[in-house]
Amino acid sequence: MRDVLRLSFTLAVVAIVSAVLLTGVHNTTEPVIREREQRDFLEALERFFPDIDEYETEETGDHRYDLIFDETGDKLGVMATAKTQGYDGTITYNLAVDSSAEIIGIVIVSHSETPGIGDVITTDNFQEQFIGKSFEDPISDGEDVDVVSGATLSTGAMIGSIRRTVTEIGENFLDKERQVLGLEDISDGIYRGSVEGTYGPLKVEVEFKDGRINSIEVLEHNETEAYYVDAYPKIPEKIIEEQSLNVDVQTGATLSAERIVAAVEKALEGAPEDTGGGDNN
Repeated sequence: MRDVLRLSFTLAVVAIVSAVLLTGVHNTTEPVIREREQRDFLEALERFFPDIDEYETEETGDHRYDLIFDETGDKLGVMATAKTQGYDGTITYNLAVDSSAEIIGIVIVSHSETPGIGDVITTDNFQEQFIGKSFEDPISDGEDVDVVSGATLSTGAMIGSIRRTVTEIGENFLDKERQVLGLEDISDGIYRGSVEGTYGPLKVEVEFKDGRINSIEVLEHNETEAYYVDAYPKIPEKIIEEQSLNVDVQTGATLSAERIVAAVEKALEGAPEDTGGGDNN
C-alpha cells in the first residue's frame, strides 16, 4: 500500500513539475515568437508596398486586413493575413494586393504541411503563379493555377483560399464588383461542363428550361468523399433556389462547393447539347 502511495505521489509531483516547466517555456517563447511574427509582417509590408506611410487594420472572422496608405492618404492596396485548412493543419499566410486588386505578393507565415510534399506551397514556383492575377481572374485550380501532383490538398486549399481572399479584398476594400454570369440570355437546353478537381475532373449536367435552372446533376467527381458530401446536394439546391451562381459556398467543404459552382458556370457559358454543343471541358 505504501509503495502505491509513494508511486502515486511521485507521479503527481512529476506531473506538476512538468506542467510548471511547460508553462515557463511557453511564457518565455511566446513573446519571442510574437515579436518575430510582427517583424516579419512589417518587413513584408515594406517589401510589397515601399511607399507605405501608414496602415489601418480591420478584422473579419479569422482574417485580418491591413489597408495600406501613402503619405498623401492614397490607398496603395491591402495585405491580408488569412488562414485555411491544409492537409496537416492550419496554413497562415499574407496576401498582398495592390489598389487595382492585383496580387503582388504572398508570404507563408506558418504551416505544418508534410516536408517535401505539402510544403511546396512555400516555394517560389508555386507562389509566382498567383502574381499578377487579379480580382477579375477566376484563379481556377488546374487552369489559371496548377495544383501539384502529390500535394493536391495543400495546393488546392491555398488556391481556393487565395481566390476567396482576393474576392473579399476587392469587394470590401477596393470597391470592385465581380461580373456574375447572367441567366437572362441563356437558351433552354441541356448543358455540360467540367472543372479540375482534387484528383480529377468534376463534371456537371445542367438543365435550363423556361428561363430557369431546372436541375443540376454531378456526373463525375474526384473529390475527397468525406468533404464532398457536405457540398452536394447543398450547392445545387442553393443555385436552383436562388437562380444565381453567386451563392454562399461556406459548407465545411468550401473547395468542393466552389468547384460545383464553377462547373455549372462553365456549362452555361457553352452551347446546349441539343443545339450542337458538346461537353464543355
